[in-house]
Order: sequence, then C-alpha cells, then structure tokens
Amino acid sequence: MIQEKLTILRENNVINDSVYDYAQEVLKFMKAQNIISNEDEADTFITHLVMATARQYTEETINSVDQMINEQIKADQKYDEALNYWNKIAALAPVSFRENEAEYFHLHLVTLLNH
Repeated sequence: MIQEKLTILRENNVINDSVYDYAQEVLKFMKAQNIISNEDEADTFITHLVMATARQYTEETINSVDQMINEQIKADQKYDEALNYWNKIAALAPVSFRENEAEYFHLHLVTLLNH
C-alpha cells in the first residue's frame, strides 16, 4: 500500500525523485532497526515524511504539535529512543526539517515504538 501511494505521489509530481528515494531509504532503515516489521506499518509516518519533505522545498509551514500533546510525547518512556531514531532519519534527508515538523515525527515514532 505505501509503495503504491509513493508511486502515485511521484507520478503526479507531488513529490520529486529525491523525496521518493529518501522514503525508500527510511523504510529500509526502519525495517533494519526493527521499528517496523513490514512497510505498511509505517504508512502514516512515511506519508507524513514525504509530504513534510516536499513542504521544505516549497517553504510551506504547518502549525506545531499542540503543546499539551508535545509534553506527553516528551514524557513517554520511548521518547529518547524515538528522538535517537529521528535524528538518524533526519540525517538521511535531502533537506533540513523545521522543528515544528520534527515534533510530528517524534509523535509518530513514539507511537510506533509503543506498538
């Protein structure tokens, strides 16, 4: 499912080849690190990741995660692990992410690591 979605996004020029390749790299990383056991488990994360990456090219901005939710994420026992993974995933990116985008990835990763 996620592969089909990525192909459609690329074919319709919503994402470019660089973003598509980044998504493939992140999927491999997440499987190698046992964050996910199959690609579809990361569907929401990867969809958000490619759209956020595309936004970095257009300088479109989004609102930050709600402060109360962000505090809950930071208090989660998996937060440090999620932050470590996020730093590695962000290092693979063809662009730098604004902090408000990164907050959503912390949320996604904490959720994935708790399941």
